[in-house]
Amino acid sequence: MSEQTEGAGAPPEWCVVANVAATTTHGPDGAQVRSGLRHFAPGARLWVSPPRYPDEDGDVHVVGLHRGGGRRHISIIIRRRHLEGFRVRRLHEPAVWRARWRSPYWNLDRVWCCPDLARPWVERWNAVAAGLPVGEHPPWPSRFGDGPLAEPCPHGAGAG
Repeated sequence: MSEQTEGAGAPPEWCVVANVAATTTHGPDGAQVRSGLRHFAPGARLWVSPPRYPDEDGDVHVVGLHRGGGRRHISIIIRRRHLEGFRVRRLHEPAVWRARWRSPYWNLDRVWCCPDLARPWVERWNAVAAGLPVGEHPPWPSRFGDGPLAEPCPHGAGAG
């Protein structure tokens, strides 16, 4: 799938959306408290990509509007603990698509092809944010695309 094919004929893609926490702690002992993050204002909506590796979700790759002047979307990796209010949304914003395709970090081989695969991650991350115990990592997002490793959505939401 290329940047040009993300339009009408492309299968739907889903993302996890979260907001930047109002206050975030930084430093080795968490003593430094900030309002939001350096690059994102408190409450900013961020589009979260699937984890790059099955058992690693402490750092997440996000796309969102930069805190600075202008209306520029940026794509960076941040600590998941700075996010709250995880939920599933269909990815449809052209600016997010463009920022994602320009990024060397976005895992283009792994996407949530339907909300059923994204919900367990949302539940896990909301539980972690609330300080509740969590179990095993949910199933890793489905592979999707035109290559030899392409797999159809197990829920029938679209094939690559």
